[in-house]
Amino acid sequence: MGLREWLLRQPREPDLVQLKAVEFEGDELVAAVGEAHYQPALRALCGSDRWEDVRCDVRAVLVPEPDNPHDPNAVMVQVDQQHVGYLSRGDAIDYGDAIATLFSYGWVIVCDARISGRGPGSETPNLGIFLQMFSPDEALDRALAWLQQQPS
Repeated sequence: MGLREWLLRQPREPDLVQLKAVEFEGDELVAAVGEAHYQPALRALCGSDRWEDVRCDVRAVLVPEPDNPHDPNAVMVQVDQQHVGYLSRGDAIDYGDAIATLFSYGWVIVCDARISGRGPGSETPNLGIFLQMFSPDEALDRALAWLQQQPS
């Protein structure tokens, strides 16, 4: 692909996946990033288009995106098969081993999450999403232990 084609190409929406899920419910709070680009999905998931206090509990899926043109360590966050953000670059690296290990066997991490925002004093109508995770080390330990328990 030449430079002209690359510059004119349509942005690619990452493939939204449906794989087997491993439930991870820890006590670390991890904020997704890039959610400003996914406000229509976040608003639809919460059923709120008004500027009001939003607290919507959901289940989030973490999907590695090694072909992401901006970051080979990118981890997409999905809710109900809708792309709603990414892990930050640092969190993607920290959690990358656990996520990639499970993904290589056809599994994704699923965790509790909360979509929230627009409360009193909020300066933006945007919603954010916050994931309830294990620490990165504990996530990897649990991923490896979980894989060992699976039948071959």
